[in-house]
Amino acid sequence: MGRAKTTGWGWVGSVLPLLALVLGGSLGIAAGAWLEAEDVLGPPAAGVLACEVVAAAVVFLVGFRKNSSWTPEGRVWTREHSYGGHGVQWLGVTVALAIAVLPFSITFEKLTAPGLNWVGLVAAMALTAGVSRLIYVKTCAPVIDA
Repeated sequence: MGRAKTTGWGWVGSVLPLLALVLGGSLGIAAGAWLEAEDVLGPPAAGVLACEVVAAAVVFLVGFRKNSSWTPEGRVWTREHSYGGHGVQWLGVTVALAIAVLPFSITFEKLTAPGLNWVGLVAAMALTAGVSRLIYVKTCAPVIDA
């Protein structure tokens, strides 16, 4: 597999998705109690979903800043901040979105009809795989496959 290699803010790729899981669940419960809507959207799931999407965006931006630079020939990607040889911008986003898959399916079921959580699960898994692949091809593949 490999090992983690980060300096400065590169650590957020592994820590932020896990913090978003805990913080999102707590914020979702608190918001649900405050809005008196404990059973409307499944507040813990909605909170985790929201926090994981924000975490994915922050991790990508940190990876974008730390693992790329602009040259006259265009943007050049590196593996300066990586986990197992893969850039933080790819792996961190993939982990955050993978954690968000289950809360998305729960929220989807609450918004539609009981028993349709599997539709949300399949849709979220497909979206996660597509976003992950796109980020990998655009940022990591030129460095790893070179």
